[in-house]
Amino acid sequence: MPIVSIASFEDRRMVAVPAAPAEAATRLGRIWAAVLLWHEKREGRRALRNLTASELKDIGVSQSEAAREIGKSFFWD
Repeated sequence: MPIVSIASFEDRRMVAVPAAPAEAATRLGRIWAAVLLWHEKREGRRALRNLTASELKDIGVSQSEAAREIGKSFFWD
């Protein structure tokens, strides 16, 4: 069992916390990675939505490609 320090303003105590099962930590890690990926996609599409036609041309993306990407759901893809 790992020892985890709990800091308080009055005193510092050491508390024994049972370790999580490896598969739960892995599952939680996968869920967190998916949430981060969804957030990145959402922010990227939001930024793409705000670009002008000349800015899209500068990065090599046509307006129709940008519109198709913006229309995608961040959750399912």
